[in-house]
Amino acid sequence: MPGDPAIREASTSDIPEILRQRRRMYEDMHYTDSIALDAMATLSSAYLKTAMANGPFRAWLAVDANHIVAGGAIVISSWPAHPYDLECRRATILNVYTDPEYRRRGIARKLMQTIIAWCQREGFARVTLHASDDGRHLYESLGFEPSNEMRLKLR
Repeated sequence: MPGDPAIREASTSDIPEILRQRRRMYEDMHYTDSIALDAMATLSSAYLKTAMANGPFRAWLAVDANHIVAGGAIVISSWPAHPYDLECRRATILNVYTDPEYRRRGIARKLMQTIIAWCQREGFARVTLHASDDGRHLYESLGFEPSNEMRLKLR
């Protein structure tokens, strides 16, 4: 049985792993268009190089015996202030993924707790995410609540 993975902050050298996890996350949600997934990886690689170097994208990885087994990230966006949040920025969690053989061991929870603690230290009033069906229970158990967000597909 694998050990208890340590959580560490990701660097730009981890971009290939972040992209692998992002692709696997979509594949687990039954997205199978390999051409679109390849394009996503190519475009995201360029984005991550800049966003990780400049700060709006932060990521954390779970490492077990020098093997990365899970990860999660946050995007910080410029956003107008709200009456309940006088910061002109917003935090969104994304890319929470655990390799199948490491699931149901509390690793995603540990990653989420790390990300939430970071957001609290940074002074964010709230953090949002889009939950997959598989992840919804974890997020609800951490206190996340459904919101009034709506979506309109434009293409």
